[in-house]
Amino acid sequence: MSEYQYYEFQAIERPLTSEEQRAVSRLSSRVEPHPTRAVFVYNYSDFPGSAEKILAQYYDALFYITNWGSVQLAFRFPKTLLDEAAVTPYCVEDYVRYEAVGDYALLSFERHDDTTGEWVEGEGMLAGLLPLREAILAGDYRALYLAWLLGVEEEALDDDDAEPPLPAGLGKLTGALQSFVDLFGVDAHLLAVAAEKSGAARNTAVSDLTRAIATLSAEEQGAWLLRLAQGETNLAQQFKRRLPLPRPESTQGDGRTVGDLREQAEARQQAEAARRKVAAAAKHAQAMEALALQADDVWRWVTQLIEQKNARAYDEAVTQLGKLKQLAEYQGQTAVFQARVDGLAAQYARRPAFVERLQKVKLGGGG
Repeated sequence: MSEYQYYEFQAIERPLTSEEQRAVSRLSSRVEPHPTRAVFVYNYSDFPGSAEKILAQYYDALFYITNWGSVQLAFRFPKTLLDEAAVTPYCVEDYVRYEAVGDYALLSFERHDDTTGEWVEGEGMLAGLLPLREAILAGDYRALYLAWLLGVEEEALDDDDAEPPLPAGLGKLTGALQSFVDLFGVDAHLLAVAAEKSGAARNTAVSDLTRAIATLSAEEQGAWLLRLAQGETNLAQQFKRRLPLPRPESTQGDGRTVGDLREQAEARQQAEAARRKVAAAAKHAQAMEALALQADDVWRWVTQLIEQKNARAYDEAVTQLGKLKQLAEYQGQTAVFQARVDGLAAQYARRPAFVERLQKVKLGGGG
């Protein structure tokens, strides 16, 4: 089977110049110059050089996915706008990585799982994840925490390691965060345990912005407007940081450790499995009680099917006998059932196609 590697780069803060587009296009003859986006797909070769270097030099977002289970989402930020001290507690080797490159900071989320066996096309997936970059700039670190949970799940952390600051809003994820959970396979039980201690996310209302802006002098407001008119990038986040607004809240999760989270997640998983088992047993019992009322009709139908003397009818007859076997096991009458099936096998011994089907599913006929 051929390999599949998909790389997508996205420019957000500013489009690439013509010269920069030409530089990117020289990486591969298959990529078309574009001011904000570049896509590379490989089936038998690999990306020339370092994708993260290309990100740091030209773009603001990178998405990478393969058919052998590797996935990466990386963002470039102006270094002055990303709080290194705030994000590093979430960093876990091979899962969450912070790196300073010149005037920029790169934040990379990764997972490498060669057990998935699924071929997932990457086209169109980055668009739904791009809001995470803006959220991180605003101090919403839920994506970092979710990626940190990957390290918990994959035992990249020790049991006595402390939980990092717990962001608010884990109980109600945005569409982009849910896409992140689905893409990276964040464990649902770990997420549920984390969300128990996570408060509600608070959105900044227009009235909050209005009141905060009013605290600035007319001179300062004018200075900000001038910078806006001059097209300064990332101005919105810089302006919000200047305003006296409530910041996204985080807690310490009552001092929980990695071991606490794993233990609670396992307990949740076991409880859920027990609930499913009870529900499945109740559903099975209901189905068996309903079948018991029709058992005589089903036995007659089996005989009629055998009499039709064709492969499709034989297959259906064996399927119905399988259901009757389940009923016999439910009622504790397996011996009675087996005797009746052996009788059918003897009665229709000259129909080898039917007898072979019985033997194949170990219902009788000498098998």
